[in-house]
Amino acid sequence: MLNVSPLASQIESAVVHVKNIQSDTQTQVKLLGLGIGVGSTLEVLRNRSGDVVLANNNIRISLGRSIANNILVVADEGHNRG
Repeated sequence: MLNVSPLASQIESAVVHVKNIQSDTQTQVKLLGLGIGVGSTLEVLRNRSGDVVLANNNIRISLGRSIANNILVVADEGHNRG
């Protein structure tokens, strides 16, 4: 069974796969424009009290905590360095 949790709860340096995005269509389209959609692989670069900074290939993306809480992910245990 996969352990699905919000992106905002992931540790720094975690590699995750997006499983679901629980938001309105407009937000989902904006995230897709940033390269974040179901099936995307992301690395959490920074996750502190404010925003969540991600790496998607060679792109760095900063998301607000409220949006990051609506992106459900599963950790890639084979690639986590933390």
